[in-house]
Amino acid sequence: MNYLECREKYPVFQYHGYVAHEDHENLFVTYHFSIPTLAEFSPTWTFPKTNPNSVLDGNKTLSVMLDDLGLTELVSYWKLTMSPRVELLSTSLDEASIAFYKKLYYHGLGEYFYLNHIEIDMESFMDIIPLGQEKEGTDMPLTESGKRMIPIGGGKDSAVTLEVLSSQKDTSFCFAINPRGAVNNTVLAAGYDDSRFLKAKRTLAKEMLELNKQGFLNGHTPFSAIVAFSGAITAYINGIRDVVLSNEGSANESTVLGSTVNHQYSKSLEFEADVREYMQNKQKSGINYFSLLRPLSEYQIAAYFAKHKKYHDIFRSCNKGSKEDIWCGACPKCLFVYLILSPFLSEQELISIFGHRLTDDENLLSDFEKLTGLLPEKPFECVGSRSEVIAAITEAMNAMDEKDYPMMFRKFQETALYQKNTHPGKNFLGKVHSNHFLLPHYYDALKQAMDLEEH
Repeated sequence: MNYLECREKYPVFQYHGYVAHEDHENLFVTYHFSIPTLAEFSPTWTFPKTNPNSVLDGNKTLSVMLDDLGLTELVSYWKLTMSPRVELLSTSLDEASIAFYKKLYYHGLGEYFYLNHIEIDMESFMDIIPLGQEKEGTDMPLTESGKRMIPIGGGKDSAVTLEVLSSQKDTSFCFAINPRGAVNNTVLAAGYDDSRFLKAKRTLAKEMLELNKQGFLNGHTPFSAIVAFSGAITAYINGIRDVVLSNEGSANESTVLGSTVNHQYSKSLEFEADVREYMQNKQKSGINYFSLLRPLSEYQIAAYFAKHKKYHDIFRSCNKGSKEDIWCGACPKCLFVYLILSPFLSEQELISIFGHRLTDDENLLSDFEKLTGLLPEKPFECVGSRSEVIAAITEAMNAMDEKDYPMMFRKFQETALYQKNTHPGKNFLGKVHSNHFLLPHYYDALKQAMDLEEH
């Protein structure tokens, strides 16, 4: 459907707030949204509790945090019609908070706008109208707990975080939303049992899925912001102060060359800085949200991950194959992981992981050109920077006999991007970037694990 027609026909989107209750083991939350004359939506969350005591009674901090998750969920339903007026019927937001959410929505939906050919600016795409009252109760910030929670996605990045912090396992917990095979297997491989694996359950409203089938607007939303706010809630109700993400420096690069469109916006340093400030000033939760791998590149992470073979048979990053817990072997994410690991694993090891030699697959050639920058638009996936991919390919080629080059490497050899016998991988190894939010003891653990120096 045309977004202008949708905005005209459905001018208002409403957030009605949430209903929460708890038992000794879980906190249950149901959110309520509506697009008047079209549909109502009631997605749910279940958060695990390790302490049977109540977390709801008089807790203003938690009330604000639950509203913030609802406001982050909001865009998944708002994007159906892009209603220009968003009414928060039970929520009060100040101007700074409205600005935070408009920035998150606008940049977090950058891919959605781009692929749906929607040209709109941050000022006019949405008016947020808070019509509710400030939450009642008492601010209850956490004090230093000495514990941390590590969100696990099932890919190489969170496995690296688990290994870097393996010496602190006794005071660490894992976290996941609707965990599947690769996530569960990664947690087990790292040595965590169910008592230290906090599993949140999220359901989507079936009405949204039905409207998608009918042709209403659809597209990518900032899922990592969902991880941020749901992770903060899970940590908070379990007395855990540090939420330790695994987002690397490469997430800052735009997906479309020369634009601000970034598939990974909610994994970027910019969002991390914004949400940390928001959690401190608005939520007042005491949560310390940061990414341990922010100082690193995907190239460095791949080099470190390659040494930890206990994860090689179980890690998964392929979105297409996620439901079956497989690498599909036919998508740009599979190709990226194959390429970034290629300097550090043998071809036999790579084929064992992915099923075949992806660099000989003609169907993936366009994705190869996008990943290397031969085409200006990277795949809309969580992939590394163009320079890292080029470095990985070049290093892999330098280690091979020229007659054994796969199809993609032969084609790359003919481009201006390839320079024989150079070692661009060395530009990424052994260095750490200073733009991060790591406390000193985390920074020291990272540098020690990877033998790094700051630059």
